[in-house]
Amino acid sequence: MKKPFLILFATQLLWGFLPVSVHAQSAPAEQATAVFEKFLASFTNADSEGVLDLFAEDALFWGTGSQTLVTEPAGIRQYFSRLNTQTPGETIASARDYSVRVLGDDLVLVSGMWQIATADNAQGTPLRVSMAVARRQGHWQIVQFHNSRVPE
Repeated sequence: MKKPFLILFATQLLWGFLPVSVHAQSAPAEQATAVFEKFLASFTNADSEGVLDLFAEDALFWGTGSQTLVTEPAGIRQYFSRLNTQTPGETIASARDYSVRVLGDDLVLVSGMWQIATADNAQGTPLRVSMAVARRQGHWQIVQFHNSRVPE
């Protein structure tokens, strides 16, 4: 009769020693980092659909060349349509230095630097990025994106 109680007690004791709170905090950061890395990989692979799949339907978007705030998926699609004219690897997007701030279990900010380089210019063009990544219906998506050149 005491065995079920001992098993339950041992299970609760084991859970008490696992770093559950650390995992709960790092999981959103890891997910947001994965979204940023997918963005960079899709950009490098000239995969406009891969980039677009990362954005929520109601995302707010400021691209480097945006004249106005983009609030519709069609505007984001138009912005990244130039990727369709490139060959994969023609432009290489890579992270330089960025920080991740977890605001909650479902909302993370990513802010920092990335660059766009070509085969003939490995130095690349440095860009600033700020994005909010949120979990929506179980999927992590970009809900706010701002990108700009670094002032000279």
